[in-house]
Amino acid sequence: MIEVNLHPTGARARRRRRRGLALPSWPRGAGDRRDPWLIAVIAVPALALLFVGWLWFSQRSERTGLETRVVEAEEDSLRLADLRALSDSLLAREELILERLELVRGIDANRFVWPHLFDEISRTLPAYTWLTAIREASALPDLQIQVEGLAANPLAITAFVRNLQASAYVGEVRIVSSQRQLLGDIEAQSFTLTVRYAAPPDSLVRRAPVVVGRS
Repeated sequence: MIEVNLHPTGARARRRRRRGLALPSWPRGAGDRRDPWLIAVIAVPALALLFVGWLWFSQRSERTGLETRVVEAEEDSLRLADLRALSDSLLAREELILERLELVRGIDANRFVWPHLFDEISRTLPAYTWLTAIREASALPDLQIQVEGLAANPLAITAFVRNLQASAYVGEVRIVSSQRQLLGDIEAQSFTLTVRYAAPPDSLVRRAPVVVGRS
């Protein structure tokens, strides 16, 4: 009797090999342990790639932050430049205003010298005394004037000198000349005085603040 093996072992193994490619298995060493060198070869490039990626992202983030700070610094610099230009303009305007105020003070300081002197001479002039001339002997700042006039007697001239010396606007009074003079049938005493102007104390000076108008 003849028996036929319909499923031979060798043919079944060949058919299994022809079905396709199998996935490679993890290489095993002795005692079924993973190969550390192969693990290192795979892990080190992966870690290096992760480190390079992290470094790239961190550098990019830092660069973005630096660019933002540079832009902010430029904007702050522009604002500071505008503020400095405005400050320079205000300082220049302040200097101009101060120069004008000094000019006004200089003019105003000597503006009322002659009116004050005339007022003091008129106020201190005694009775029976007349003035014939007032002349400038020397200009400011050492202002001196020459006063000429007639008096009824020498006592009137003495009283006039004393009154002038008591004035806060007069520094010194000197009698240059004094002599008798006939005016028709009337006998009088002619005189010539030198009066030096003196700046009055601050308590006698009334000042008003100067208001600078906006242009």
